[in-house]
Amino acid sequence: MAGDTKATAFVTGAAGFIGTELIKTLVEGGHPAFGLVRSLEAADRVRHAGGTPVMGDLLEPGQWQDEAAAEWVFHLPPHPLRRRRVTRRRAEAIARDRVLMDAHLLDTVAAGPTQRILYVADTSSYGATGLRAITEDEPLRPTVWGRCLAPALDRLDGYVVAGLPIVTALPGWVYGQASWLRHRVIDPVMAGRRVLQFGRTGPWVSPIHVHDCARALVHLAEHGEAGGRYFVVNSHPVRTSAFAETFARLAHRPLRTWRVPASAARFMVGPVVADEIQNGAVYSNIRLRGIGFRFKYPTLEQGLQQILGALDE
Repeated sequence: MAGDTKATAFVTGAAGFIGTELIKTLVEGGHPAFGLVRSLEAADRVRHAGGTPVMGDLLEPGQWQDEAAAEWVFHLPPHPLRRRRVTRRRAEAIARDRVLMDAHLLDTVAAGPTQRILYVADTSSYGATGLRAITEDEPLRPTVWGRCLAPALDRLDGYVVAGLPIVTALPGWVYGQASWLRHRVIDPVMAGRRVLQFGRTGPWVSPIHVHDCARALVHLAEHGEAGGRYFVVNSHPVRTSAFAETFARLAHRPLRTWRVPASAARFMVGPVVADEIQNGAVYSNIRLRGIGFRFKYPTLEQGLQQILGALDE
């Protein structure tokens, strides 16, 4: 790219948790950022983040496709963990929609000036990992949700073979002030209510602060290898129970928990979400660090300290 001209970016899922942080990060870096939204309320969130909203729906072809032909395209499809309860039937419907959304977007940018497409998938295709951090080259052993995603990921491989400059990002447990953490940890702890916990400690997982996740996506647009996959996680896995324990300690608040048997999760949140939150998910970030990425919040404690400080702003 000539001179100091910054790449123009188009972001799907722009009004979501990761999407708004990505818009902020792009704008702070001098990149004109356009965000696809479906409602006026979502458009306001994108404007507040510094981006330009584009009205449209990935499920329907429309004028939004004219704006999608940007130099950088970030595709953030929906994820079932954002819903309170997800059945297998609902997950399968979401997966079918994802295939259609991917086609509407990727077919649009295939013949355009796009230099990088950041496809934000998730780690469910790799299944339960145990305590050993796995790399992106590990054989796939998908969870229930991962099996639902298989058709979309198979088609994605086809686009890569066809020459589209796709880089696949695989975030771990993304946390931040406006996420699941707010509803399940921050609000209950600050209000003195009980925090729901499945089992005694929960599985080991690889977290990442939402700001580092957004920074990593931009870094991958600049330095990621087309056709490559990258886990987007920090270097220090934690038990899921550590989110509440650490936040309560930093906030100097007592932690009250409501422990229910792990086996009850499928009845409370549905089999798909239960499968995701009960399985260990520990991943290596050596490939991401190998292309020069450095974390601003490399540990859960540092990330939660930032979130706690932001509550007072």
